[in-house]
Amino acid sequence: MQFPNARALPATHGGPRMSTGRRVNPNPWWLLLTMTALSILLWMSVTPGWALQRHNLPGQGAVQNQPTGVSDSPSAQERGGKAPEPAPAAGPTAHPTVPPTPQLPVAKDEKPGPHPAGKEAAHSPGAEKDAHAEHGVKLPEVSPIPGVTFVETMIKLMEYELHGRVLGWRPNDLVLGRFTDDINNYQLGVLEAMRFTIFRLKDSLTRMGDADAYDRDLESALNLFMNRATRFMFPSAEGSYDEALEHLRKYLHKLKTGQRNLYYRVDNLLSLLSVFKDLLGNINRTLIMSTHADGTPVSWFEVDDYFYYAKGVAHVVFEILKVVRVGFKGPLDTLRADEMMDEILHELHRVELMNPWIILDGDLDGLSANHRANLNAPLSEVAHLLTVMTKL
Repeated sequence: MQFPNARALPATHGGPRMSTGRRVNPNPWWLLLTMTALSILLWMSVTPGWALQRHNLPGQGAVQNQPTGVSDSPSAQERGGKAPEPAPAAGPTAHPTVPPTPQLPVAKDEKPGPHPAGKEAAHSPGAEKDAHAEHGVKLPEVSPIPGVTFVETMIKLMEYELHGRVLGWRPNDLVLGRFTDDINNYQLGVLEAMRFTIFRLKDSLTRMGDADAYDRDLESALNLFMNRATRFMFPSAEGSYDEALEHLRKYLHKLKTGQRNLYYRVDNLLSLLSVFKDLLGNINRTLIMSTHADGTPVSWFEVDDYFYYAKGVAHVVFEILKVVRVGFKGPLDTLRADEMMDEILHELHRVELMNPWIILDGDLDGLSANHRANLNAPLSEVAHLLTVMTKL
């Protein structure tokens, strides 16, 4: 049976047509787009890379991004249950494919204190690169003498701002410093974080207890760092801070020769984290406020000052906490807060990577960026995690 309007065309014109006279020619683009969207959704559902990356010290064994079917939970024997297959009397474990958990107890042959057995592997630069390349945070090689790397890091941070930068210390520059307000505020942030850190170093980290005396070099260094950053002479800011660094070097020599000590204890760790938490809490306020205390709005010329001041503070906290992650490994394991410290370092590393060409202060729902709010997001998470850790 043939419809009245039906026409038969040669096969060279695309084969038979329907009775309406139009050829069946499905458009392949909608099918391609649909398959692409489904593939992306399937990939997102099975890929673990969307989770926050954590890292472990070398020798612990990484547990993130495991293949499907491998669990990071303790084995049946660790939970007190029956193992699926008998374990040999001696030799490796019966389940070599299951990686160790990140919170395994300290081995019996390890000595108590800040430097457990196996520290050579933990301090190996090659192992650090492999363990931390995935998220960009590279932990430093820490000296076996407690506190040496901690103080060396403080000296390097401040020495760079005084002599490593072009034109050196900027806040007290009478001419060129007026045109480099971003660097000025960054250096002021570094100075403020240094003051907080050396205060805690003098007050608790280097004392056995409340009855222990303060170290005179640390007292002198703190007093010199308290001099005004904009002072041009009598004395200049650079002169005061250079003298403070000399006192830190004297204290560093005392650590190396055993005359003084830095104690890797839980209470010292919590006191240091509490100081950083308070410092970051003040920064969070400056990054979100739209008006000053007197009601005047925050000027467009001020937003970059707050941004770079926060960057300077975060840089010091980041470098110090990287040393803490290795040096205070024992206390962190005691608090079961090693993974939390990893998340803090991950967020601070995000702050390090924020270097916009120009600082914008757009509306939160506008088309232009609000760089203060962008910087505040990871710093707020860091402040929150520090608050949680200080209450453990």
